[in-house]
Amino acid sequence: MDSLFTGSARVRPQINLGGRHGDSNQPGSHLDLVQRARQEREQRERDRKRAAAALSIQAFYRGRKSARQARSLFRSQFDAIIPVSTPAAAPPSSANEVLAASRLLASAYSPGDREDVKRLAAWCRTVLRPAQGATDKTPLLFSLYCADAESWATLSRTIGSLLFTEATASPLLPQSPLFLEIAKILADPASYAKWKTPAQVPRDGLLAYLLERKAFYSGLGDAISSIPPEQRTHPSLSALVSLSLLPFRVYSPPTSPTPAAFPQRAAALLAFALSILTVPLLIPYRLSPTLLTTLTTTIPYWDVLASLTSDVTFPQLLALSEVETAVLLAHVVELGKARLSATTKGAAGVENGKQALAYLECVRGLLTRLPVGVFEELSGKKDKGKERATAVEKEDVDESDVDQEEVERARVAVGTSRDRDDEGDSIMSPAPPSVPAVPAQLDLDSRVRASLRHIASPAHVATVLALSNRYSASTRPALSGLLVTLLAHLSSPSLTLSTAPSGSSSPSSHAPSLRDQTLNALLYSPSASGLLRELYRGYIRSSPLGRTLSSAKREKSGVVLAALADGKYKDEWPVLVLALEMYSRSLVTMGDDEFYSSAGGVFGGGGGATGGANSRNPLTLDEVIGLSGMIRNAAFAMYWQDNDTAASSGSGADGVVGTGGWRREDVRALMTRFLQQIHARDSRRQFTPEGHWHMTGAIDMRSFVETAVYEDNRLDGEGAGSDDQPALHGPVSPEDEERHYALNDTRRRMGLRGQIHRSTRGQPVPRTRSSVLSKRQLALISPRLGILNNIPFVVPFETRVAIFRQFIDNDFAKLGLGDATSYSARSRHRAVVRRTHLAEDAYTHMNGLGPELKKRIEIVFIDEHGMEESGIDGGGLFKELLTSLSKEVFDTNRGLWLATSEQEIYPNPHAYAKESTQLSWFTFVGRILGKAIYSGILVNVKFANFFLAKWLGRQSYLDDLASLDPELYNGLLKLKNYPGNVEEDLALNFTITEEDFGVSRSIDLIPGGSEIPVTNDNRMQYIVLVSNYRLNVQIAPQCRAFYQGLFEIINPRWLHMFNQSELAVLVGGTEEAIDIDDLKANTVYSGFSEEENTPTIRAFWDVVESFDKDQRAKLVKFVTACERPPLLGFGQLNPKFAIRNAGGDQTRLPTSATCVNLLKLPDYQDPNNLREKLIYAINSGAGFDLS
Repeated sequence: MDSLFTGSARVRPQINLGGRHGDSNQPGSHLDLVQRARQEREQRERDRKRAAAALSIQAFYRGRKSARQARSLFRSQFDAIIPVSTPAAAPPSSANEVLAASRLLASAYSPGDREDVKRLAAWCRTVLRPAQGATDKTPLLFSLYCADAESWATLSRTIGSLLFTEATASPLLPQSPLFLEIAKILADPASYAKWKTPAQVPRDGLLAYLLERKAFYSGLGDAISSIPPEQRTHPSLSALVSLSLLPFRVYSPPTSPTPAAFPQRAAALLAFALSILTVPLLIPYRLSPTLLTTLTTTIPYWDVLASLTSDVTFPQLLALSEVETAVLLAHVVELGKARLSATTKGAAGVENGKQALAYLECVRGLLTRLPVGVFEELSGKKDKGKERATAVEKEDVDESDVDQEEVERARVAVGTSRDRDDEGDSIMSPAPPSVPAVPAQLDLDSRVRASLRHIASPAHVATVLALSNRYSASTRPALSGLLVTLLAHLSSPSLTLSTAPSGSSSPSSHAPSLRDQTLNALLYSPSASGLLRELYRGYIRSSPLGRTLSSAKREKSGVVLAALADGKYKDEWPVLVLALEMYSRSLVTMGDDEFYSSAGGVFGGGGGATGGANSRNPLTLDEVIGLSGMIRNAAFAMYWQDNDTAASSGSGADGVVGTGGWRREDVRALMTRFLQQIHARDSRRQFTPEGHWHMTGAIDMRSFVETAVYEDNRLDGEGAGSDDQPALHGPVSPEDEERHYALNDTRRRMGLRGQIHRSTRGQPVPRTRSSVLSKRQLALISPRLGILNNIPFVVPFETRVAIFRQFIDNDFAKLGLGDATSYSARSRHRAVVRRTHLAEDAYTHMNGLGPELKKRIEIVFIDEHGMEESGIDGGGLFKELLTSLSKEVFDTNRGLWLATSEQEIYPNPHAYAKESTQLSWFTFVGRILGKAIYSGILVNVKFANFFLAKWLGRQSYLDDLASLDPELYNGLLKLKNYPGNVEEDLALNFTITEEDFGVSRSIDLIPGGSEIPVTNDNRMQYIVLVSNYRLNVQIAPQCRAFYQGLFEIINPRWLHMFNQSELAVLVGGTEEAIDIDDLKANTVYSGFSEEENTPTIRAFWDVVESFDKDQRAKLVKFVTACERPPLLGFGQLNPKFAIRNAGGDQTRLPTSATCVNLLKLPDYQDPNNLREKLIYAINSGAGFDLS
């Protein structure tokens, strides 16, 4: 018993003396009551729903049960009228019984039920027979229209729909061919006309019903796809193909005066394309020859293309998967082969420009929706019928120390690289076409891919080009769009041919790529020149885009970026890109004689406005100037605004409107390559007006220099460390890469194995792949460095020299030595040199220093008497040594160098110069010359143009041969243009004669070359091989040794800002007369009371101004040890040109201290005496010993 029981039934309230609220979770609280009420409501709602659901289930069950019972009854009644077990049974005795049986079948039929399928087949056999006792042969299928037209029309449409649905869902059933045949008969208005049904019967009732309410074409497409491709003669295929073509016959074409039929036809055309032409391998592999002929000849091909290119079809096309789009494109191409190849107008051929335009736009539009890798075969395991992206292995580069975003930015920003290794991989190369994403490859049947690859075949390119030529007025933009889109899908336009690793066994390493085959087919067609000329004159020069680019200076550079995405230029960008691609490609094989022939002969003067009769240059020089100016503005804007572009787009990889896959970086790379090619021609022989390349009005030069140096210095601190060590070779331009391929192709055609590597063509030792992501690539993030690395010629030469000198000063400062032009006593090497043995002593003391030559070298001269000359070397003695040394080591009598007819030197190709001792001298000469450039000391030496071009990594070809051997060059030109029979008239073979120490020997250019005659067909190969041997092979070891020394001192990237002509000035200065005003403005005085107003000083300048060019040069040499002025004027001379009072002795000669650029001038009172003494001094070459 509860001890607390008191006997009271009253519940007393619980009082909490602690002052806390009661527990709301205890039974009896107000919250508990609320919760219980809510639970009760929810339970009542669940009970209500459960009861309603039970009623619904019961009703559904009763309905299904009743329907099943009814269908069972209907089937029994149908079987009584049309027995299923006796297919050969006689027809029912009356039409009413057939009507009744049809109603029963339509009501009882259950799709997929095997017994119902048999009943449906029995019905088909019954209605195909005439009625019992009928006097004519009209089958019941049509005679019943006379008995009860309205009822039978509804029943036949319903059962016809069942036939179509059952057959398309299971086309492999034995009854499916019969079902499809009956459905085709019911859907074909011609059947009703044949059996003379009443006029009120709708002839297209079933067809219109299927097209409107049923998935007619999708069902047909699924049915065709369900039949294995190897069963080409399956009986269902014939009816399926006939049904797919039926709407095009029933609904008249647009030329018919029945406009009511237009909507059905338009819908059928699009549905046919999206459902039937997307069936893989339909044409030609799934169909028998008879069916294939029926389909290809009956299909309204041009109407289908017009439907696919209509604006209203765009959403439906987007709904297609990439595999379906690829299959559709393959079928469009396959169906178009015979039509496009028709040589005359007719039903099977192209009849008008509208049809030609539809084909070009359709192929282009579908190709635009496919990934870049669509033409490439998948490697590894394939998953049939599934789309998948195949990861493309990236270069094996350690990027762990480089920020990935910066790496991708650099890859995108680089534009056209000119820094490549010997395998053709660009050290500053643009990334693959889909940066940062990897291009996807579709898992397509190889036969589908083969049809797609036909688009890029030479035959197809020639066909569409001929088609466009017939209807040029309406198809040029569409042709350009197709070809540009095709090139974008074949490979990235900024990638070169030699992309396979050395020694690769892949086909791409031994044969032209598909992209190159396409371009060759385009370039070597008879109408190529005319097409390019027409594109420029008709669609570029005066187009809105052309005018926009022509006026796009820096202050308007934003309009270029806007134009890249402006839809109003979507038809103009492809034309411009195609013209640049064609012209840039043709320039690779176009000699200077052909390029300049439009000026009136091989080397005629002026920039004529008409092309020569034998010119391969499709544009006149004036047109080239106009086009290059337009592209210069565009490329400059794309580099200058690069950071803004990247910031706005996230990755900087936006496309260019209308180009079908070309990224902005691709277009910029193409523009850069084109500009480099034209500028290279202009460098060899100027044809552009002065200042044509400069964007001086667009650049604040002082700010440009400061910012470029700052960015380079900043990136050097962030850069790739050891990867940025000076390389042993320069960059290789895209043109050189393509010519390199052409040279290897020559060898391949001649039956040779392997390739001509740069190491055998005079190129230096290649870089390692570790430098792929070096500072050179990262630096291109800066717009200014992007310009300097790709289109430096838009910046004036003097500005680039200032940047070059600042790069050197920065490099010198990193060594902890201060200014490269200052001369402190610390961190210097000492060399004692006998004046009688300058070269030998300099070689002994300095060759072993290697890169240490960058540091200061203190020179002590020993005169001819063995006495040490007085004076302290503050830099002047070293300048004097370099000047004297250059005379000796570049002397052609020493055997290291030979001179051209223009007295320009190049490495001696003879065997003597290839000995190890002489190669060591070449390395030493490279170091000494590098030191001279590094120190800003001009050397009086002139190198051959082709040799200077090698410093920039550019290969030498036929055009460069003119600077080496004009006689051989002219002879090869004559051979190139020889009109007669080369083999019979000239009797040449593939050998070249080499003379060494008076002994001549014949060298085979290719194995067995002495047995291979030069013919009209292979003469270009002979010319290429002869040029390559003379310009590259003969001097390969000498060049490698020279570059090894030169690039130990000078970073080759610094030289890339110049062309070969500018390099000559950088090395040796200009040959212009000394600017006395400049010298006078930058001279300091000491010991003269009134300085420049002192009578002696005024007399001195009067005398100097009266000097001729040679005397002025001797004066400057007397004081500075160099006869040429600094490249940027005497303001850059350090120390400044100085004149010091040497006392009042009127008999004393002027003397100098070249170490400090000091002229010690006595205070002459007589101007004539001053003139006499000064001329004597500068002609005597007096130095310290006369002080």
